[in-house]
Amino acid sequence: MLIHRRAFLAAAVAASAGSVAACDPLGTKPAAQPSQAPDVLLPLLHRTVALRDRYAEVLTAFPALQDRLGPLKDDHDQHVVALAREIGVPEKGPFPAASESADPSAAASAPVPTEQSAALSDLAAREKTARQDAETACLAAPSYRAALLGSIAACRAGHQEVLR
Repeated sequence: MLIHRRAFLAAAVAASAGSVAACDPLGTKPAAQPSQAPDVLLPLLHRTVALRDRYAEVLTAFPALQDRLGPLKDDHDQHVVALAREIGVPEKGPFPAASESADPSAAASAPVPTEQSAALSDLAAREKTARQDAETACLAAPSYRAALLGSIAACRAGHQEVLR
């Protein structure tokens, strides 16, 4: 009788080991990773990079504007850093593609106007659009992001005044 019990227990252990192995309790099989959607702030980050780069282009074309525009470009550098940190991407890029396409006018930038006043008007128009973009993002964002986005919107409103 003792032998029958041992044989029965051995068979039960073997059967349960086989069924447990099929379950893969140690997680040795690669788990399917759900794909994460890109962060909703990525389009804003891309447009902020484009605006910062536009300032650099205008400063290259009109170096005499450095005292006036240099601090504004520096603000946009900080916006890029802050947004990248918030999203969790490297501050220097490259940035992942946005779920929605970035503003085509920002991506395919027109040449810098040849007249200084026209270049300033162009920047003022871009700042207005950028401020509205940041305001929209601020209103749509979860509360933990509102302070950052509100600060960026306010900064861009200040830039509009400097560019008048």
